[in-house]
Amino acid sequence: MIGRLTHNSGVSPATELTRKAESTKTLCHTPFGDVMVDELSTANRASAFPGRRSAPAVAQPAIVARATQAAVATATSTAGTATATSTAGTAKPAAAAPTQQAAPAAATPPESTFPTAESVFGANPWITNPTGTAPDGSTYGYNPLYFATPATAAKIAQLVGGTVVPSNQLASLGGFAQQQPNQMVQLSNGTLINAGLVASFYNRGLSQACIDQMIQNEIQGT
Repeated sequence: MIGRLTHNSGVSPATELTRKAESTKTLCHTPFGDVMVDELSTANRASAFPGRRSAPAVAQPAIVARATQAAVATATSTAGTATATSTAGTAKPAAAAPTQQAAPAAATPPESTFPTAESVFGANPWITNPTGTAPDGSTYGYNPLYFATPATAAKIAQLVGGTVVPSNQLASLGGFAQQQPNQMVQLSNGTLINAGLVASFYNRGLSQACIDQMIQNEIQGT
């Protein structure tokens, strides 16, 4: 007895196989369009095709949306971190130090119009610490105003038109002796004037006119 090769009478085996092949394909909706998928060529038929005619979930919009949101969040977080790092790494300019106002200069007192011995004859118009000896050998001091330096005496001689003559004018008798001579200026009429005393005229806070008058009185012996 010959059995049937197919359940459909009057259909050839080739046609039957074609129908079976077509029955294993499933219509799937994909982002690229509707395609026919062979169930037998799918690796995981149980999960991809839970029913013979049910279309597998080729694309899952919810999962794709969550993945997109995660990528956007990661990019935003990275950009925020880079911005924060850049902001933190940027050094703020140092605040300018407050400008200190210069202290006002002290008022300079007006210079005196009166001459002084130092301004005319230099820093040391007289000999420092002139001395003499007594008959018993003891030493004593003289007033420096009587002992002009040789330089001061030369200046006085130039002013009055005289000549410098060193001489012991204070201790010449009685056993007293001077350790330094007096610088005297001899005038043209033979009068001697003490250069140290004339220099002291400039040390009294007088005007030049007053000093000139005092020098003339000294010259004339009045």
